Amino acid sequence: QAQSFAQGQLPFSEETPTQQPANGRPSPLLAIVWNIPGFQEMIDSFQGGKAETEEEQLWLTSVENACRSALQHFHMRSKIIGSILTPNAAILKFQGDETLTVEQVRRRQSEFLSTHMVSIISTRAEPGAISLTIARPNRRILNLLDVWKTWKPNCVQGNHELLIGVKEEDGLPLFLSPSRHSPHTLIAGATGSGKSVLMQNILLSIVCTNTPKQAQIILIDPKQGVDYAAFENLPHLQGGRMITSSEESISSLSQLIEIMNNRYAMLRQNRVSNLFELNKKVAPAEQIPVLWVVHDEFASWMMIDEYKTEVSNIVGRLGVQARAAGIFLIFAAQRPDANVMPMQLRDNLGNRLVLRVASEGTSEIALGEKGAERLLGKGHMAAKIEGENDIIFSQVPYLGTDELEKIVSGIK
Repeated sequence: QAQSFAQGQLPFSEETPTQQPANGRPSPLLAIVWNIPGFQEMIDSFQGGKAETEEEQLWLTSVENACRSALQHFHMRSKIIGSILTPNAAILKFQGDETLTVEQVRRRQSEFLSTHMVSIISTRAEPGAISLTIARPNRRILNLLDVWKTWKPNCVQGNHELLIGVKEEDGLPLFLSPSRHSPHTLIAGATGSGKSVLMQNILLSIVCTNTPKQAQIILIDPKQGVDYAAFENLPHLQGGRMITSSEESISSLSQLIEIMNNRYAMLRQNRVSNLFELNKKVAPAEQIPVLWVVHDEFASWMMIDEYKTEVSNIVGRLGVQARAAGIFLIFAAQRPDANVMPMQLRDNLGNRLVLRVASEGTSEIALGEKGAERLLGKGHMAAKIEGENDIIFSQVPYLGTDELEKIVSGIK
């Protein structure tokens, strides 16, 4: 097992389903979008989605009137040109003149709330308009199974497009991809923000759309894995278990350097520039799995001098070189400030998935600007993803414990 891990492959049972049968043709199961028997039926039969009610539409109309009245009161000339209702908010678009600016609206946010009972989450400039996002008094819960009804991942070749949320602006799914975006990701969020639910969704996206020969996971959690108990013994996990000690974490992360170097040697030998090209070129039995390193509560062990020194050096090298080798990092922390996450290390985590944080300062550290402190919690997320033009506000879908355990049991 140690030798196989050094080559970048984690041990799993001989009964683990292979990518293709011996005849080279995809099996009927893998020709479907999911790798889990009966999973499509489970998604299709889910009845959790709800249509907008008349009461919700009446609330949207009242918010439109309140905002128009407030802007007029503040001498900002405007005309509403569009509005939509999302699970978290109403998004209103106003057209105006030079009196209507993002800065003027932000300066009046307290008065919008105290005088006009309008709670503004964000204010954004758009071509010829300003968009105001107004918090709903009663939010709608998005269930993961309902969101996944429209997702058709490529499970035959292995999938690395992870569905992480639903965009507020248009209701479309939000994807995170190490090939299209930065290969490494920082997740930040205070207690109750939905950070653990987001990470569970990421793990489910990986294991539900890849066999253990297509994707493997090193899962590190200083909290003894209490949020990820359902994932214990998954064939995608290193040794089928989580890493819950700092010593073992250092050892596993150190071995990643050797894995990365071995993979680079294979890339050079096959005259390709990255793992995805290599896997297209070689036979299915010779393909190399993508390796995800998921580290929750990263700050907990960074207070230990030995861990901080060792891991900062390792992650620094991985952050710069690991992309081509198919090794992708996802690190989570409540407050990723310089004391627990050096700036150079943080800069290598190009994707920022930020849930509600405690202060404007933490928002500026994690997101690069203020605003995450005004998120609503429970999965309300601001995503700054490399390659995208602007911050994307979205909602992380929720999955109950019973549903989570049922899905993971099906994989096992």
